Amino acid sequence: MEHLTVISPAPWTDCLACAGGPALARKAAIWMRGRGDSCALFAGAELLAVAYLVPIDDGQLEFCLAVLPVARPHMLALCRFAHSTLTAAHENGAVVVCRVVEGNRAGERMARLTGFHRVSDTFWHFGEQDGKDREQPFRRGRQGREAAGGTEPPASAGGE
Repeated sequence: MEHLTVISPAPWTDCLACAGGPALARKAAIWMRGRGDSCALFAGAELLAVAYLVPIDDGQLEFCLAVLPVARPHMLALCRFAHSTLTAAHENGAVVVCRVVEGNRAGERMARLTGFHRVSDTFWHFGEQDGKDREQPFRRGRQGREAAGGTEPPASAGGE
């Protein structure tokens, strides 16, 4: 799989290409590009998506990802890129939100993969939910020596 190439700010033509045909979507893309930060994501020379991070009235940032159908094989890479970028913003105090239309299973899955959690029917917040923080180490349960019941992890036991 090719590496993703990022161009920021996203060129106007790429914003319009990802917006599609409806006039309202094209106006929204122009508005978001003009008001906030944007980047275009490519695999080789092929445009996959345009991501927007737009300030909204109450000081929060709204994340929007406009994806083209050709991006389907690259969806996990796009979600990982968005997660790492939004994590950096979140760690610096930004409150990032997104909206997913109720019943849009692909959009909901992408939001979860990116690091958002549902707050209401269409509204999602980025980061830890329910006030949990990750100051404590993340424990995955019993692994290695304890799970195998031996004194050495199975990979270093040498085999037979």
